[in-house]
Amino acid sequence: MEFLKQAGVVIRGAGELGSAVAVHLARQGFGRILMVERAFPKAVRRNVCFSEAVFNHAKTVDGVTARFVMLFSEVDMVHELGDLAITTQPMPEVLAAWPPDILVDAAMLRSNRGLTKDLAPLVIALGPGYQAGRDCHALVETVRGPQLGRVLLGGQTLLSEPPAEIMGFAQERVIKAQRPGIFHTNHDIGNRLEQGEKVGVVVLLLTREDLYRGVPVDSEYPVVARISGVIRGLLRDGVPVEAGDKIGDIDPRGITEDLLHISDKAQRVAEGVLEAMVLEKERLHMREPARTAQS
Repeated sequence: MEFLKQAGVVIRGAGELGSAVAVHLARQGFGRILMVERAFPKAVRRNVCFSEAVFNHAKTVDGVTARFVMLFSEVDMVHELGDLAITTQPMPEVLAAWPPDILVDAAMLRSNRGLTKDLAPLVIALGPGYQAGRDCHALVETVRGPQLGRVLLGGQTLLSEPPAEIMGFAQERVIKAQRPGIFHTNHDIGNRLEQGEKVGVVVLLLTREDLYRGVPVDSEYPVVARISGVIRGLLRDGVPVEAGDKIGDIDPRGITEDLLHISDKAQRVAEGVLEAMVLEKERLHMREPARTAQS
């Protein structure tokens, strides 16, 4: 285990699951963790997501802090402070400048977008869209149930699951974008909403055909709550969305105590990632951390 703790770990995706993995590894003594996020993160449970550091320079989740870095030369300095690092640099540049011993794909893209076993000595992926033994060395199950957190060294995980049912509501809890555009809201996580209340608006990204048909340039459509409850997750104001993107979710119980803590599901997945590392540790060939002044 001490050998593993010296590994350089890159985690693609700093949403809820990726952040849970980073927190769990940090608590186990892993000190060299670099997360990679998109320039406009689409995490909704932002209170427990390191992706918020992209906007706020730093984010603390359950006592662990990640700091945003612009230059790869800053990564080791952040680690020396005892914190995690996060960047929005393109993945190929990250892997070239800071080659990891372990790569964890936690982006939850539900399809393979360039992940191969050759990207690092040990490659671990979360959820559907990958095949263990072909795309990665190990997979971790992300669907709730008795298999949650299970490590697969061959085959595929289960398909995506529906939202968790709370008080008889499942799909109704989830708020999704109907068309591409820019999401705007005055609400925040923890706010109370009533059924039918407007959560925000999506300002449409108009096509040439839209303009030809006379659609107003400032066209927008409202995003409303289908049930009453407390906002458990919500995109940041000003984030671009595609049709089908998750904008937020509502907890009909009105409970707010868990808004600042990693969920039990995310924790179990994080434990599965560490288990995969232990099972496949023989693949690791430790390397000196890359030190470069390139951006």
